[in-house]
Order: sequence, then structure tokens, then C-alpha cells
Amino acid sequence: MKVNLSVITLSLGLLILAPGCSTSKMKNNTAIEGREWSLVSVQSKDGSTKLTPAEDQQPTLSILQGRVSGSAGCNRIMGSVVVEGNKLKFDKVATTMMLCPDAMNLEDAVLNVFGLANNYKVTGTTLELKKDSEVLAVYKIK
Repeated sequence: MKVNLSVITLSLGLLILAPGCSTSKMKNNTAIEGREWSLVSVQSKDGSTKLTPAEDQQPTLSILQGRVSGSAGCNRIMGSVVVEGNKLKFDKVATTMMLCPDAMNLEDAVLNVFGLANNYKVTGTTLELKKDSEVLAVYKIK
């Protein structure tokens, strides 16, 4: 009976610790999720320059449970995203349809990144959306 009680105690201990281990692993894989990111700079659509937002055109990005939302500078964005480790793939990203003449170049560049980015890097409070090793956009925690 004493052996069976030890086995049961050990099994319960492992069950209690197991969720903690997987939660820790999830946090490492989802450093991008559950935060609101504010754009610092983005590569222009033709790739020739870096664009920075004006105070009143602040693009934002939030990722949570496979969904992306935020602002592209003028229009709201929404869609799907798959995040696995440091890899990501945006899918079915849609926007509202307002016209903001002063923000459209920046907005086009932001939306272009969603089609190109295939990985990311979070360092402290900074998020880089990248295509392979090329940094396409830089965000910071808002």
C-alpha cells in the first residue's frame, strides 16, 4: 500500500508541474501576443526608404489567439495570423475603407508588410517584423 501511495503522490506531482512547463514554453512562443504594438518605422512599399508615422497617424498592431487587429494609420485592420515559434504568417487581413490622403503611403507600406513578413523578433519592448533576415517594420510596446 505504501508503494501505491508513493506512485499516486508522484503522479499527482507531475500533473501539477506539467502545465507550468507547457505554459513556460507557450510564453516563449508567443512573446508577440497579448500586447499592443505601435509602429516606429516601416519599409516603403517599393523597399527604397523607411517611413515613420506622424503623431496623428499611429499604426498599431495586436495579436491574440490567432487574430490580428489594429490600425494601419488611417483604417482599422483585422485578420488571421499563425504564430509558431518566431515564424508567423498573416492571412485574410482586411481593412476598413476610409480615405486619408496624408496617410495612404504609410498605410500601403504597413499593409504590404502583412503579405511579406514570415518571421519576427522581440527584443525587450521592440518588435521587428521580418522577411527572412530583412527587417520590414519596427514596432514598440504602446
